[in-house]
Amino acid sequence: MASALAIARSFLGRGKHHGTRAASAASVSIHVRNVAQMFNSLDPSPFWDRDLDREAAEFIEEEFSEKLSAHTWHLHVHAQDGAALAADLQAAVEHYYERLANSARYRLRDEMRVAQVALLGGVAIFLLSMTVRGILAGMLRGSAPRMLDEGLIIIAWLALWRPVESLVYGWVPLYRRRRLYERLAAIRVSVRTETLAGIEAAHPVQVTGAAAQGTLHAAS
Repeated sequence: MASALAIARSFLGRGKHHGTRAASAASVSIHVRNVAQMFNSLDPSPFWDRDLDREAAEFIEEEFSEKLSAHTWHLHVHAQDGAALAADLQAAVEHYYERLANSARYRLRDEMRVAQVALLGGVAIFLLSMTVRGILAGMLRGSAPRMLDEGLIIIAWLALWRPVESLVYGWVPLYRRRRLYERLAAIRVSVRTETLAGIEAAHPVQVTGAAAQGTLHAAS
């Protein structure tokens, strides 16, 4: 019996270790005709400082948002031409998502600041409503109109509801978005050269972009 338990534990341990190791890295592949398609063709800046093409950026975000459990992310760009732009693409991805991460960070900070100010205002309204309710109850000796009494209670709690919701739950989507951008900024980009025939044979569906036509394909 003890031997069987030892074997079972050993088997489960190897399976857990293998699963952790397998989930430690994830990759997404993008197939294009030229690496230049990955950049925004309307941006006149040098390649290293240019924004990514919007369709390519959206594709990258959607694919990697489903691979959050992986510790390391790899982006493989398969192209017929433009392999010399690999370093420029790596820098462009980093700069693009660093800007988005900073923007999300500032927005989160502003949202929290507004929520804190709103909470102070809500507390003031709550105290004022309860004070007025107490004064009316004393003046009218407990015979204040029910509608007025309940109205003051509703106003008091409504003044707190939205600020508290923002502080407790409202920051979560912004934080997740910021965290996604931070992880995308640290992505490892590699460019692999493929023949045009190989690209079209493997991925015949075309996606229109700003620069030219290419294909986008995810690989886990």
